[in-house]
Amino acid sequence: MDRLIVLFLALFVAIFARAADSDELQDWKLVSDRNDIQVYMKHRDESRLKTFRGVTRFTLADEYSLVALLNDYPSYPKWLHFVDSAEEFNRISPLDRSLRFTTQLPWPLADREAVLRAKVTQTLTEDEESVMVDLINRPDALPPNNEYIRFPEMTGKLGFRRLGDQKVEMTYELILDPGGYIPAWIANILLRDAPYFTLERLRRIVSKPEYQNHYYDYLDLHGPGRPAAVLDSSK
Repeated sequence: MDRLIVLFLALFVAIFARAADSDELQDWKLVSDRNDIQVYMKHRDESRLKTFRGVTRFTLADEYSLVALLNDYPSYPKWLHFVDSAEEFNRISPLDRSLRFTTQLPWPLADREAVLRAKVTQTLTEDEESVMVDLINRPDALPPNNEYIRFPEMTGKLGFRRLGDQKVEMTYELILDPGGYIPAWIANILLRDAPYFTLERLRRIVSKPEYQNHYYDYLDLHGPGRPAAVLDSSK
C-alpha cells in the first residue's frame, strides 16, 4: 500500500508539473522566430501594453566578455535597441547600480529617458547556472529633465544560463510605458522589435577582441573550458 501511495504521489506531481509548464507556455505567445531568435509576447490585463521576451542560444566561450560589454556604457547604443546613451550615476556595489538611459525614437515621437536600478543575481546550483540583470524602474531617482519624457514604467531583465559545451541561452525581456502621447499599437511594435535587434547585435558585438580576456572578481564564471583571465578587474 505504501508503494502504491508513493506511485500515486509521484504521478500527481508529474501531472501538476506538466500543467504548470503548460500554463507558462500559454502565458507567452510566439510572435517571431528568425535568425535563431525567438520573440514571445505576453499581455497583462492591468496594462495597455504587452510584455516582450527575446530568447536566443549561441556559443559564448568567455562569459566575462559579456560582463566587459555591460561595463562599456558608451557602446550601449551599438547593441541595445533604441538606446541613444547610457550612464551610471550611482553604485551600491558592482552588482547593484543605478543607470540612466536615453532613447531616440522615430519622428515624430519625442525622445525618452529611463532611470533604472540594475541588480545582478548569479545562480549556481546543480540544476541551474545563470546570471541575470534585473532592471527596476526608479523614475524619481533623478530630478526631471525637460529635454526628455521620462518613462513612467520600465522594467526588464537581461541574462543568460549555461547549456553546456560553452553554449548559453540569452534572454532579454522588456515591459515599459513610454508616457506622453504614443498610441498603444505603435508602442507595442517598438517593444516587439527591441528584443530581436538587441539580441542579434549583442551576439555579434560580444565576440569582439576588446571584450575578451577580462576578469571581474564579483562574478564567479570559471568552469570547464573557461580560463581564468586576469586583466581588468576594476569596473
